[in-house]
Amino acid sequence: MDIFRILSRGASIKKSKQLTDYALPSDSQKKSELQKEEILKNQIDKETDFFKTKKRDIVKEVEAEEQEEEEEPILKISNEDEASKFRKMNKSKVTGDDIPLPIGSFEDLTTRFKFDKKLLDNLIQSEFVEPTAIQCESIPIMLNNRDLIACAPTGSGKTLAYLIPTLQKLISNPKKNHGIRGLIISPTNELASQIFQNLEILSKSKNLRIAILSKQLATKLSNKETDSKKYDIIVTTPLRLIDVLKKESIDLSKVENLVIDEADKLFDQGFLNQTDQILSTLTNKKLTKSMFSATIPSGVEEIANTIMFNPIRTIIGHKESANNQIEQKLIFTGNEEGKLLSIRQLIQEGEFKPPIIIFLQSIIRAKALFHELLYDKLNVDVIHSEKTPKQRDEVIKRFKNGDIWVLITTDVIARGIDFKGVNLVINYDVPQTAQSYVHRIGRTGRGGKSGKAITFFTKEDNKSIKPIINVMKQSGSKDGYADWMEDIDKLSKNEKKKIKHNEIKRKKISTVPSVVTKKRKQREEMIEASKKRKALENSS
Repeated sequence: MDIFRILSRGASIKKSKQLTDYALPSDSQKKSELQKEEILKNQIDKETDFFKTKKRDIVKEVEAEEQEEEEEPILKISNEDEASKFRKMNKSKVTGDDIPLPIGSFEDLTTRFKFDKKLLDNLIQSEFVEPTAIQCESIPIMLNNRDLIACAPTGSGKTLAYLIPTLQKLISNPKKNHGIRGLIISPTNELASQIFQNLEILSKSKNLRIAILSKQLATKLSNKETDSKKYDIIVTTPLRLIDVLKKESIDLSKVENLVIDEADKLFDQGFLNQTDQILSTLTNKKLTKSMFSATIPSGVEEIANTIMFNPIRTIIGHKESANNQIEQKLIFTGNEEGKLLSIRQLIQEGEFKPPIIIFLQSIIRAKALFHELLYDKLNVDVIHSEKTPKQRDEVIKRFKNGDIWVLITTDVIARGIDFKGVNLVINYDVPQTAQSYVHRIGRTGRGGKSGKAITFFTKEDNKSIKPIINVMKQSGSKDGYADWMEDIDKLSKNEKKKIKHNEIKRKKISTVPSVVTKKRKQREEMIEASKKRKALENSS
């Protein structure tokens, strides 16, 4: 096993002391090749366990830490002055009438809200020890049955901020076979699956029926094989829910808690009609609504105010700012060929440190870059909307397990998906909006960890980069771009609209020799011909 060959598939290939620490002893010549391979394999396992999926003794680590450190006092916030200082420290802006005090710790919930002990235990066992700023504000607001508009940076714990109060409200007021009481809507299947997995972990040992509206469940509901009334919480995407609603196979009249995740996306033009159709079926007078996102433009907030009753508005940081744990950088590549050269330069300079996500503006371009980097012998895979949900889930699973080091994708996984260990995000193509930029780079720097984001741009992007520069400026990454870039003219509303709805025409990604391209095309044609022949044989 050649360590250089393995690491150069996608990792930094700089020499490090960490590797030399595992050097073989002086009599290594006598050792068999199998023994050498085993030593190197053990080291590689350590180096490639990017997302910490290998089991470790957490209990012993926690006990060791407890022996070294004294227990910190539990923070409780009991008055407005303390709340004001707490919000200033967390850069939280909370507006509205009769705003509940934030919580200072998860234990603070037990005294104020008679919080379920088992739910609290599930939180701690899942290593959620201390609430984040958005959780401190959102949980008491939702537990007080108030409508909420919440905006916080990527990776700041928004999912937990609405799952905890949603579960607590149902647990504290149980109703058997009452019907669906909690509805959580997200724009993508991947995000819906992630939300559902978190729900399962938090609701462990509680007598709650939760489900994700998968294709299988939708079919069962439509065929009357199962009744929607037996579920307490449903997680879904808009279109699948609408399909079931049209067949009158699901009853949403008793929903008490609605959560709209990635609200700016679900109130955008592509989803707005679908969201409206769902809202029209929610007729319970006791319904409370919450919406969460890392970016909430003013237009979305205006729509939210029309469907909510006296909402509380919670903003952590800025409405369109990126996570300040992310180091951001703009690189001018001149032309499309320069982007590939920049990637190869990052590899040579040791900045190309897996795991890495690379975003492109279209499926065609994502596929093209995949073949380019595959030709470069990098450990890569590609994910886009043409793949089935099952195929996408498999790629994501392999990426999280460290089997894939570089993931090439479109905006299909730009929102919500939690990759805690991603070191680098590369915007191979400049995103079309500031919101898209914030969500893309938010796949790194999650859960308090640092990350890095690099955006390539060419002369065709001279207007598109102005919103990116504004985001970088707001989040403290002024060193990531040249001073002259601040002098780029501000975009008009029409220019913003044009960029948002029209992809920039770019030159094809291709440096693979024509011989290789020709062979690849011939192979694809042979596979297609073989499929047709088998289909004809089966039909006859």
